[in-house]
Amino acid sequence: MNVLLISTVREFYRQRAGFFFVLLGLLFGFLSGREHYAFALFFLNDRFGMLYLFLIWALYTLMVGQFVRQQWARPDYTFIYHTRLLPPARRYYYLAAVGLGLLQPVLYYGGYLMIIARQEKIIPAAWPVPLYWLLLTLGVVAVADGRLRHPNTVSQKAGGRELPFARPRSWTFWTLEWLVRERALTLLLCKSGAMLFMTATLIYFHTGTYDLRLPAIGCTFAYLLNVGLSYEIYQWESRAWLWGRSLPVPATKRYLQAVLLHAVLLLPETLVALRYLGGLLTLTGLLQLYGLGLASVLVYHTYLYRQDRLLEDTVRPLFIAYVLLTFLILYHLPLWVLVTGGGVASFWWWKRRW
Repeated sequence: MNVLLISTVREFYRQRAGFFFVLLGLLFGFLSGREHYAFALFFLNDRFGMLYLFLIWALYTLMVGQFVRQQWARPDYTFIYHTRLLPPARRYYYLAAVGLGLLQPVLYYGGYLMIIARQEKIIPAAWPVPLYWLLLTLGVVAVADGRLRHPNTVSQKAGGRELPFARPRSWTFWTLEWLVRERALTLLLCKSGAMLFMTATLIYFHTGTYDLRLPAIGCTFAYLLNVGLSYEIYQWESRAWLWGRSLPVPATKRYLQAVLLHAVLLLPETLVALRYLGGLLTLTGLLQLYGLGLASVLVYHTYLYRQDRLLEDTVRPLFIAYVLLTFLILYHLPLWVLVTGGGVASFWWWKRRW
């Protein structure tokens, strides 16, 4: 069982670290405790609340099932198929343990709903939660058992549809295509959270007379919600696309490619800023906001190459750096100075790595 848990459950959370980082940022950074409570009461009291909850959990379970099918089809996972030699009862017990491990977010949120139902004295409204747990776990067990019964480690069909045009010879395009194909949920949640926070900041900017410091602080935080994507890109280059590091490409060109990639990733939030600040700030001010967000994300990205760490280990330094940046902005340090300093720091760390 330990082999199954380590090779499947731990690997799932490691590979989806960016997705869970963005999800936690949305749930505990954008939503307050009162809003979490309101959502729980909606699921418990609304006529179709539990149906909506099941659909959300079912989407997550589909992501889990897809991971199990793809991961166990890899040639280095052939040892998994030795579990077919176990008695059926023990095999299903092990697979159920794997399923519960993969469905931990569902279990935790279901427990939270049951606690709220007990506090509000509406415990009968939470009766579907244990049933959903059972159905979703059985679904994961069925997918895993189906993969064990029908292994496919020799020839695998390429997933997804072929593009209707020839792929350009661009590292930036390949990386963006990989993000869309392999990290679509992370990309969606990351962009949604960043644009929502950007919109909230800019709407608040319209409620009074403020200078450039308010959107600088809020927009930078919105841009920094993209660090989950930046970490995924780093993991791809460090774990999967290793041959790319052996190419005879100068360090400066690699850095410019990273700048271009992150500049494209930050464009959706920038378009939101243009929508709300087009008539309030000059083009120079908008460019400074965009440059500050780009420099902040680049500093984080190059920091990963300087010190290879897990995502959770980078959250604390990132928070400290954002607090220091906030103080510098509040004390009227020009934004162009911060943009220049961030660009120089990121390029210096990049040169030291390569």
